[in-house]
Amino acid sequence: MDDEKLTAYLKNILEKGRMAEAIDISKEMGGQLSEEEINSYIFQYLDQGWLSKAVEGSKAAGVELPDEMLFGWIDKYLEEGQIYSAINAIKFLGVPLPKDRLIEAGRKCLLEGELNKGLDAFKAAGEEVPEEELLSCGNKCFEEGKLYPGLEAYEKANKTPTDELLTLCGDRCFQEGWTNRGLESYERSNMSPTKEKLLACASRCFMDKNKDEGRRAIVEANKASE
Repeated sequence: MDDEKLTAYLKNILEKGRMAEAIDISKEMGGQLSEEEINSYIFQYLDQGWLSKAVEGSKAAGVELPDEMLFGWIDKYLEEGQIYSAINAIKFLGVPLPKDRLIEAGRKCLLEGELNKGLDAFKAAGEEVPEEELLSCGNKCFEEGKLYPGLEAYEKANKTPTDELLTLCGDRCFQEGWTNRGLESYERSNMSPTKEKLLACASRCFMDKNKDEGRRAIVEANKASE
């Protein structure tokens, strides 16, 4: 394997988080990864939420990562809503779960309409999600045209979304060119979208090269004008 191919091969391995393997191959080929390269990839792993890969890679490279720094990255993951990265990092390091921080991060995810992340954060903390926060999440989902997560949030709260929320969701879907989801939102509200909204949806669909949903929007618009 020539130098160019070896460099490309090692880069591919490193970008997948397999630093120990890259170090071994480099040694076998009579080379060595530079300190700068090693540190750069360790930071890249941490930044991508791969704390375990960063720790394993640093050990293989003989680089020590202080606990304080690793805990700082866990805090960063939680602050940025990277729930799964935080949970995986906590389990990997074998440290106690920061219950309050998980709940705080989960609450933030729910307010931003990230239902699954929020639910998993509360689950990891061993707490039930309050009804009010489920409904807030559902409302946010409907505002963003995320019909199914919105319905799931309301179902978990044992509530039924209002017709206004469902049509709000449908309108957002039409604005984004999501014909099928928009129509389902309206069907669940027992209301019908206007011809203008459907034609605007069709235009967005064709602009996004989503021909099938664009055609359906036109068909439904013609029905609305009959």
